[in-house]
Amino acid sequence: MRILSVRRGFDADHSSSSYEFFAFQKLTPEQRAAVQQLTDESPRRHLSFHYVGDWQDIPSDWPDQLLASGYDVMVSESYDWWTVRLALPHDPDLQARLEPYQCESDGNGFAVDAVGERLLLYFGMQLDYNAAYSEFGEDAFEGLADLFKDVRDELLAGDLSAAWATYQTYGEYDDEESEPAAPLSASAKTLLNVMENY
Repeated sequence: MRILSVRRGFDADHSSSSYEFFAFQKLTPEQRAAVQQLTDESPRRHLSFHYVGDWQDIPSDWPDQLLASGYDVMVSESYDWWTVRLALPHDPDLQARLEPYQCESDGNGFAVDAVGERLLLYFGMQLDYNAAYSEFGEDAFEGLADLFKDVRDELLAGDLSAAWATYQTYGEYDDEESEPAAPLSASAKTLLNVMENY
């Protein structure tokens, strides 16, 4: 037998979890010190943690603390369940506009919470690997981080398309209908397409 090609990808199973944190700007000395103290890792703009085993996982307070310490997005994966957590400056008006899109369906959906000076958004989704790799290439983590960098810029500009796309996918069981965000941005269309391919 001859190996014709090797594809670098992410091998997921039921008993592993991965978390990747991305900072869109260089961390300040204070932020670097906070990251070092929390994780014992060398602070850099991309941190990665991988846990294997049913009882192994990231400490529960790390995601919030890292997102409050200068990281802008966390992408995590456990089997087919993907989570993106996005950090923005805390804006009560934006928070109020986003809250109607909150929804939950089997761990998937959208949520918004204020933690200190940051507004933390939760996007939970199940993604088909073929659809994810077709859209984002070999590194779905980095691809999702790039997509949500655009989502972050849109949200800061007042475009709630990504929240609506998630609500449209996972909010069907909610009692109240939220106002659609139209027209959908290019990044929201990409997100909607990948989520609907599952």
